[in-house]
Amino acid sequence: MQWGLLSVFSTLGSLVAFGINFNASSLQVPMSVYIVFILLMVSGFFVALFAIIAPSEVRRRDGTPLAHYPHEGLWQELKNQRRLFRDWRLLAMFIPMFASEVPIIVLSSLNSLYFNIRTRSLNSLMFNVMQIIGAIWIGLMLDNWKISSRRTRGVVTVTAVAVLVIAGWIGMTVWVYKNPMDLLNPPLFDWTDGPFGGFFILNLIFGMNMVVYQVTVQWIISSFTNDPEQLARLAGLVKGVLAGGVAAAFGTEAAALTQLNVIAYNFTVQAVGLVLMFAMAWKCVNATNYEKEENVIPPADVQAGKEIEK
Repeated sequence: MQWGLLSVFSTLGSLVAFGINFNASSLQVPMSVYIVFILLMVSGFFVALFAIIAPSEVRRRDGTPLAHYPHEGLWQELKNQRRLFRDWRLLAMFIPMFASEVPIIVLSSLNSLYFNIRTRSLNSLMFNVMQIIGAIWIGLMLDNWKISSRRTRGVVTVTAVAVLVIAGWIGMTVWVYKNPMDLLNPPLFDWTDGPFGGFFILNLIFGMNMVVYQVTVQWIISSFTNDPEQLARLAGLVKGVLAGGVAAAFGTEAAALTQLNVIAYNFTVQAVGLVLMFAMAWKCVNATNYEKEENVIPPADVQAGKEIEK
């Protein structure tokens, strides 16, 4: 749901940019695009300020709270953060976290190098639209109660994600190989030009990749605990490692590598991550962690002894 909402508003922003740039003849992004984006981002601050409630006030539908929230000082929190780096499961998920958002770097570079401004805006819009579709699809996969075992849902989902990701990277490699580019004289294709069609399809695939890979990583890691405070630490860790992966991907671009070498690096990182994701889904995803963590309050039906999925 979080990714779906994020993608909806990203799509609205992209739609604004596309509308402004539809008849653009120059490569310069109009100031109005920046103004609209700034206003949208500032409005998000006020929504967060007035709409978020304290974790202790969150209740399930049955009226039970999620957990106890004992006060812990800064020193104890630093110790808790340090323990994350001693958990072998999180160390095994380091590369999947690292590789989660690298597709957007490759797509952004190719989009800016190969296409004119209005075509870039169209590609950006459709990239975000596919993230909405990807968020819905991955949610249906990971929460599909027709597959009763949570471990099996994880394994099946990672396999489906692997097919999508590998197909996209192979396709992108072929497209770039068939469309070599001189950085001093970029082609600036329009959507009426022949090479656009193949890239457009790949752009849709990578829009899906952007969300389904990352959400699957988060789903696997979140299965390790039900403790909201531990989940908050894990969320910070995921975003921190992810940012490192994005920085490294930018580094491959800054190092003046050929686009084929950039693609090879990012493909390799995501492929290795998929192998580790499959192993962790098989080995470490359990039916539940309820009644295993002292600060977590199980739902009423679990406390009543209702059987939990295997």
